[in-house]
Amino acid sequence: MQSPDINNIRSRAKGFTLIELLMVVAIIGILAAVAIPSYRNNLLVSRRAEAKSVLLQVASDQERFYSSNNTYSTNALPLAAPPVATRASDNNFYIVTVAACGAGIATCFTATATPQGDQVADACTTLTLNSLGARGATGASVEECWQR
Repeated sequence: MQSPDINNIRSRAKGFTLIELLMVVAIIGILAAVAIPSYRNNLLVSRRAEAKSVLLQVASDQERFYSSNNTYSTNALPLAAPPVATRASDNNFYIVTVAACGAGIATCFTATATPQGDQVADACTTLTLNSLGARGATGASVEECWQR
């Protein structure tokens, strides 16, 4: 019985075959096709919290302004000197503006957060909060956009 040449076996066993490499690339491609859209959606949803936070800050500032002046302001930063008409969220994913509601600025306001940059791909195109605390949204349902 003749023993196989160990050097020949080693030289043939080096590296990966083309089929093995193609299978790995295909598996990575499938995983990326599933993971990347999910990751992007989670980013959009998590950034929405920034809009909610700045809307609540604007509403708080408006109430403080109202307690001193007996009217609301159309400025998103009414307590600043001088007042500022718009307010950007901390990471500039949203711009907040304030407008009078149907009864006029003396009695009520509506603050609107509009997405900027990559955030415009979010299903919730705008988020709103008014002086009565009513939440609103466009693009998707209010429940979906304001979920906790």
